[in-house]
Amino acid sequence: GGVAARGGADGVTAELRRAQTGADAGAVTAETAEGRSLGAAEFRFAGETAIARIDLPPEIAARTARVRIVGEDSAGAVRLMPGGAARPSVGLVDLGAQGQPLLSDLFYVDRALSPYASLRRGDVNDLVRRRVQAMVLADASRIAPADRDALTRWIERGGVLIRFAGPRLANDADDLLPVRLRPGARTIGGALAWERPQQLRPFAANSPFAGLAIPEDVAVRRQVLAEPSAETESRVWARLEDGAPIVTAQAQGRGLIVLYHVTAGPAWSDLPLSGLYVEMLRRTIAFAGRGGEAEERPDASGPYAASRLMDGFGALSPADADAATIAAEAFASTRAGPAAPPGFYERAGIAATLDAAHADERLAPLALPASIARAGLEGARVRPLTGLFLGAAAALLALDLLLSLWLAGRLPRLARAGGAAALVLLAALATAPRAFAQGDPTLELHLAYVRTGDAATDRIARQGLEALTETLRARTTVEPDAPIGVDLARDDLSVFPFIYWPAPPAPRPLSNEAVANLDRYLRLGGMLLVDTRDAGRRAASDRGPAAIMLAGLDAPPLEPIGAEHVLARSFYLLRAFPGRASAPRLWGESPGAASARDGVASLFVGDGDWAAAWASNGGAGLSGGARQHELALRFGVNLVMVALTGNYKEDQVHVPALLERLGRERR
Repeated sequence: GGVAARGGADGVTAELRRAQTGADAGAVTAETAEGRSLGAAEFRFAGETAIARIDLPPEIAARTARVRIVGEDSAGAVRLMPGGAARPSVGLVDLGAQGQPLLSDLFYVDRALSPYASLRRGDVNDLVRRRVQAMVLADASRIAPADRDALTRWIERGGVLIRFAGPRLANDADDLLPVRLRPGARTIGGALAWERPQQLRPFAANSPFAGLAIPEDVAVRRQVLAEPSAETESRVWARLEDGAPIVTAQAQGRGLIVLYHVTAGPAWSDLPLSGLYVEMLRRTIAFAGRGGEAEERPDASGPYAASRLMDGFGALSPADADAATIAAEAFASTRAGPAAPPGFYERAGIAATLDAAHADERLAPLALPASIARAGLEGARVRPLTGLFLGAAAALLALDLLLSLWLAGRLPRLARAGGAAALVLLAALATAPRAFAQGDPTLELHLAYVRTGDAATDRIARQGLEALTETLRARTTVEPDAPIGVDLARDDLSVFPFIYWPAPPAPRPLSNEAVANLDRYLRLGGMLLVDTRDAGRRAASDRGPAAIMLAGLDAPPLEPIGAEHVLARSFYLLRAFPGRASAPRLWGESPGAASARDGVASLFVGDGDWAAAWASNGGAGLSGGARQHELALRFGVNLVMVALTGNYKEDQVHVPALLERLGRERR
């Protein structure tokens, strides 16, 4: 038996051939490449063949990747459809673990594009190697130099980069954008804004979104603004009612860069909650492949490369980067086999399928050699095992009885033999090597500091964290082990919940490896305190220690930290955060930028020289003496508590407002 299929305007038609031992009736189903069923139809053989028509709308039928006989888990019962290979491959750039994946921006992009594209997740270099045609980058400002170079080459060879705005991009935009952006974000509507939320203006006739209906309930509350210029006007795909660009695009090489001036999730607008969002993204990824594939191809005569391969059970999975290729001139005559697995293949934007069996092949039962006897179950003799099991149970019962008598001392001879066996066992144990419990350092909590290369700075940082460690062990249930110095470029930072980074006398920018490692640590939920150690003596500038140390890092927007922050209430109640100076400055990640981690800040920058204050012996050298030393240690305890427990004490910040509200309700 077998199945052949073809698509049409009214759905999918499957032609089935009956095997000699096949059933008289059955069903076929049309499925996507991911295995989701789009529709099914029953068939019944009147002779050797049968026809089954699966009625589907054209836009649904175009998503059919394979037609399968229901109940047959075999590659021979599957027919691949060329339309399934035409789905563009879209990469979602994963910038780190999300504490709440259902609230992350990429979740909305995934749900919008999954029915229409083959989605893959990974970092930039991984997605470039996997030859995706489009890539989605949500709220990223500083891109690592190595990723940026790979991304630029990929775009120039035909890739489509789709970017979304957010707090990071608004705070510090790079130049891999279609237009120049003004610093900061424009807030539209809200208690502190004069403007009301804006709706979208009808799309222009020359816009890729022309003809799409705009729902009335789609409102934009915040956006990043483009700098006005003649080039900006020619790059606008969509605008708000007041004319502000909301989607811009620019060609670069053979590829395209598209920027949505709002977040990919509903934080800044209602667009991701509407069907318009799906249609806009569909028309955006439609540009993928128009300029050629994302990978470099010298001409259209190259080989067919596998994109999705089928296993022996008929299931499809993405092909590896080193999967086999088939020469273009030999593809039509190629038969599926170990060197050319069945599946979807692509060449210069042209999709083709290679099935496990050709449509004209007829399968017949395998003829067995004469030396093999064929027998059924009719003559098989059943051997009862009841007696064997009952005998085994009786033997076990007798053994249990003997053991009980021996333990009770009722069998003297067996007791003497047991004593001798015990002596032999003790002698064997006496000669065995000594065994020691093996400590596992990864199970211990360690505070960490960055090794700067300056011996004095590193010594103060180590001594300060040692004093803070002793304070934590004495006053809290947290019992850290000795602090560890780390190399940002080489060490695994993920095992440290808190890292202290003091500025050396002559700070230097980080290497590309250190930037990528530290950026990954912050996105995974680690906490970093950058201490410039100048204690308010230096004015903030673009060439200050913090600017040099964090250069190249995708740092979130920062804001001053005061007594209303959870950092002032996580263990001790504090009004200030003294270090070696009594009133240092401290900035922390803004709540909007930290929303993906439930509002827990990952980056703090200050000038308090806290390690020196922690290490001071009873406040020696501090202007405030022992009291200032105590407050500095309390700040350190609060900092570690936030790193370990997050914002569980944040409700205390709202206690006054809650009590005031309760008082009004009682009155």
